Amino acid sequence: MSVKKQIIKGTIVLTTATLTSRVLGFLYRIFLSNLIGAKGMGIFQLIFPVLGFCIALSCGGIQIAVSRFVAESKNKADRFMILISSILMSLALSAFTTICLYFFAEPVSMYIIKNKECCQLLKYASITIPLATFHSCVSGYYLGMKKTLVPALCSIIEQVVKVGAVFIIGMVCVENHIKITPMLAVYSMIISECAGAIFCVIALSGEKKYKFQIRELFSSIKKLFSVSYILTINKIMMTFLQCFEAILVPLVLLKSGLSSDDALSIYGILTGMALPVISFPSAINSSVSTMILPTIAGANTDGNRLQVRRTTEVTIWFSLVMGIFFIGFFLSFGDFIGGTVFGHSQAGEYIKILAWLCPFMYLSISMGSILHGLGHTNVAFIHNVIGTAIRLACLWFLVPQVGITGYLWGLLGSDLVTVFLHGRYIKKDIHFSFDCVNNIVLPIIWVSCSILAGRLIKYILNFSSFNGKLFEFVSSGISAGVLVGVFLYFLIRRLRELRKQTL
Repeated sequence: MSVKKQIIKGTIVLTTATLTSRVLGFLYRIFLSNLIGAKGMGIFQLIFPVLGFCIALSCGGIQIAVSRFVAESKNKADRFMILISSILMSLALSAFTTICLYFFAEPVSMYIIKNKECCQLLKYASITIPLATFHSCVSGYYLGMKKTLVPALCSIIEQVVKVGAVFIIGMVCVENHIKITPMLAVYSMIISECAGAIFCVIALSGEKKYKFQIRELFSSIKKLFSVSYILTINKIMMTFLQCFEAILVPLVLLKSGLSSDDALSIYGILTGMALPVISFPSAINSSVSTMILPTIAGANTDGNRLQVRRTTEVTIWFSLVMGIFFIGFFLSFGDFIGGTVFGHSQAGEYIKILAWLCPFMYLSISMGSILHGLGHTNVAFIHNVIGTAIRLACLWFLVPQVGITGYLWGLLGSDLVTVFLHGRYIKKDIHFSFDCVNNIVLPIIWVSCSILAGRLIKYILNFSSFNGKLFEFVSSGISAGVLVGVFLYFLIRRLRELRKQTL
């Protein structure tokens, strides 16, 4: 199979799986927010920075290193050796991290998160760390070989099990009059990670096993460590800054004059509802980025600069098109998603403000993968640190003065600067061409046509004698379908123009 077909097929599989997972994730969040409320969502979201830091410590750079080495290796036995080495390394680190988090959950919740309700959540959530690292290594192995079916199915299974678990446990609690707390969400996390790990074991059992000596294993671990430790350090430092940022948000909201409950509620609405909505379409960009990393790494190793340049150009074009389209989409349907779907009008306001992030957020994901594929990991890390520093500065200086809006400005400025730095460095290395008409002007025209068509349909439907929440869902769904349909028509036309180009 050609490189172009591998990328397209892999992207389609990953995108389908990721979109399915995120739709299930939305059902999970909607149901969970109704069960535990905005404050409960805020408390639950507080554990993720710490949990993310522990996972970064366990396997932060290992998945990228595995994907890269597997893509560069032509020997199946060497690829299998890389997988075994990564599993041994990550499980050893994750076991240590899990023990530390479990026994130090109380001081972490009291002195770092500054919320004692997170203690039990952290203790139980620590169980998911070894399971997540194992899943990460297996995904890196299959993605390096451009076999996306196993990672795709694993993500879907995890989400299905998570939604099913929270629904069943929630119903049992309601029927037995048991108080529902954020611990419900942690239980569902543990069950879903166990399901994902079991599926990975089943998938690996079908792979051909290769004999190896201990000396070869240590040699492979050394090779993997030589790259992964740099990636891991970068990931740990980046995650630490993000962890500090996430913990700082509810604290500076208190300084702006909000009560503790209001601060947690706003934090829950922003991080548990609005930001996941905005990042939902990035599933497509993440899938593209996941596929282009090993592709660019392999082409760069082979000295095929033309393939690297063309892959970069199409990826940047696609990210910009997606970002510009979703600005229009979220501006048009932000109130509906926040107010009608989630039941929080404030979430709709945040969605419309955050809509302007889309092009820069999606470009940042794609360009970051391009830099990693070219081996410029440290450069990507420095750019991300600069972006995080901008958000922290806005948090510290603006939020106490103007409220949460200051943080939203920081998110926009951060992504804008990061994309500029990424693009400047890639341009210097690859010398790719950038067409403003096809990348910016035409997508804006497409989006404008789409929005006008969608609003026209909704305007006509509003003359109907029907009303109520069901009609609102139906009319919004039809107009959104028209908006997406018109946009996809123009997108497919452009893709047909590009189909003769070899990635």
